[in-house]
Amino acid sequence: MHKLTLVAFSAAILAGCASAPKQSVSTYTYDSTVHSGTVHVTDKQYTNEALTCAANWRDGEVYTPKGLPSTGRDKLKITIDLKADGSDNKSYTLDVPLALGSRVLAKDYQVGKSYMLGAETNGLVQQGDHFFYPDGYYIRVSQPAVQGWSFVSCIGIDHMYVLDSDLQSSTNPPVHLDRVVVPFVSDQEDQPVKVSFGSSKQHTVEIRAQP
Repeated sequence: MHKLTLVAFSAAILAGCASAPKQSVSTYTYDSTVHSGTVHVTDKQYTNEALTCAANWRDGEVYTPKGLPSTGRDKLKITIDLKADGSDNKSYTLDVPLALGSRVLAKDYQVGKSYMLGAETNGLVQQGDHFFYPDGYYIRVSQPAVQGWSFVSCIGIDHMYVLDSDLQSSTNPPVHLDRVVVPFVSDQEDQPVKVSFGSSKQHTVEIRAQP
């Protein structure tokens, strides 16, 4: 990945906790080698005093299930409800084995989308610029644990999309990749942890966990 620009800042917000978690946001762009377009990334990182997620944890070893599925005693059931401007609401439930450790449980909910942009028809032949990319969510989870009465884990959510208005007006529209990392800590009696992230689309997230 070739980073072209980088900006970082930090702030504090109230989101799903009694105290205000800190957050930092970085932005950069890169030209994709696996799909069309230039990707504009907005990466938001929350912090939590009760759980530290390593800087590059999302790039860790991907977990590959083997043997029998986990039972209710050795896994967490994490539910993630997602709302994004101009998109259908999504809800995903992941069974996360407590033995996962620093490995990464990765779930790809993206769907390939393909367009012929700037198309012109000459007789029976249509010509234009082929534009394709993976649209949707990609979710990562690592470091799940039960600590006393609390469920904890590092949760990363990516959302890749292209705005409809850009598809209509350009043959090389920008591809947006909005990302967030959440050090998830929730007591069994707590309300869902709520966070937000995004750039051209604003996202709100509610995360719950149960054994």
